[in-house]
Amino acid sequence: MRRKRLAAAVLVIVMGMSQFSVAMADKKSDAEQKKKEAEANLKSKQGEINRIEEQQEQLRSEINELDAELVNVMIELSTLEEELAVKEDELEQTKADLEQAKIDEQNQYEAMKLRIRFMYEKGDTTMLTSLLESGSIADLLNRVEYVNEVYSYDRELLTEYQNTKEQVAALEQQQEEEIQALEVKQQEYQVAKENFETTIAQKKDEVGDFQNKLAAAQELAAKYQDTINAQNTIIAQENERIERERREREQREQEQRAAAAAAAARRASSNSGGDSTSASDSSGGSSNGGSSDSGSGGGGNKNPGYSTGVSGSAVVNYAMNFVGNPYVWGGKDPNTGADCSGFTSYVYAHFGISIPSYSYSQRSVGQEVSYSNAQAGDLICYAGHVAIYMGNGQIVHAKGTAYGIVAYDNATYRPIITVRRVL
Repeated sequence: MRRKRLAAAVLVIVMGMSQFSVAMADKKSDAEQKKKEAEANLKSKQGEINRIEEQQEQLRSEINELDAELVNVMIELSTLEEELAVKEDELEQTKADLEQAKIDEQNQYEAMKLRIRFMYEKGDTTMLTSLLESGSIADLLNRVEYVNEVYSYDRELLTEYQNTKEQVAALEQQQEEEIQALEVKQQEYQVAKENFETTIAQKKDEVGDFQNKLAAAQELAAKYQDTINAQNTIIAQENERIERERREREQREQEQRAAAAAAAARRASSNSGGDSTSASDSSGGSSNGGSSDSGSGGGGNKNPGYSTGVSGSAVVNYAMNFVGNPYVWGGKDPNTGADCSGFTSYVYAHFGISIPSYSYSQRSVGQEVSYSNAQAGDLICYAGHVAIYMGNGQIVHAKGTAYGIVAYDNATYRPIITVRRVL
């Protein structure tokens, strides 16, 4: 009867544990599915970030080219303004020269008319008297020649004035045409300048839009990374729980087998009627030995030596220089922003120690150390995360987007996968 009750109790425990294990397995599967979705979303978002950055770079290149062309247009405009000012001054001078030429022509014309009027409108007696009063033939010829020279001089001078006036008028027309052409050219360059300025402004607005898109994409990528980190923590916790339950289950089964063996031994001793005490002592010794074996597993006391001359405190002190700087997913330089593995690889690289820049790969660098033997400068590895051990149970690490690079966090704030000594 007792054996039946014991078997029933074991069956109930096994069934309960099975249902609990199924529920826990569902939790782990759910975490793995969420992680897979987050990784796919992160990959897609990273591709979008790369495309946005390429488009931004292309726009900046176009803006630089437009700026260079705009500078040339503005230089041309400045040159045209100077040429226009000179041409306008020349035109004003030409107009003044033309007015003077017209006045000189008119004055000469009036003077010539006065002389003609004097010589002809007074009648031929004046001319005749002038000729008759000549003292000799030579004097007569001189007087006739003088009159002819006066006529020739007036005609030549008047013709010269007329030519000057026509030349100045032609120059005035030419200058006005040149000014008009310069003004048309100036207007074209002004329109080109305004078009360049409008295009540059539009492209700068596009750069700003892309910057907003980039910031939004980076924020989503950081959230996806946080989701991946969170699911990694859940998966690690579940793996640890499953392993712990497996060991507990094996221990219970071992204890049950030991108890069953002890009970069988007692029954056999009772049936034989002789050496029950001895059998009981023997079975009890066997039970204690089994318990001792089951409790000896796990842990370890690994504490390898140092292979470099780098001081762990020096590593920690250097890492502290970046506390307060931002967390940037995929970032490799903590001066401008880094993620957890980028931060650790940068710090160790400062001391000439090269490790991969991915948290998963960093789990296998250096030599494994038991957490109980962890020293300052050791690398603490979690699921999807890494940190630098400061000593006294504290770490410095790039914690996440909402925190940045922080120090003095509890080293066991999440399950530790391994501790690595790289110094």
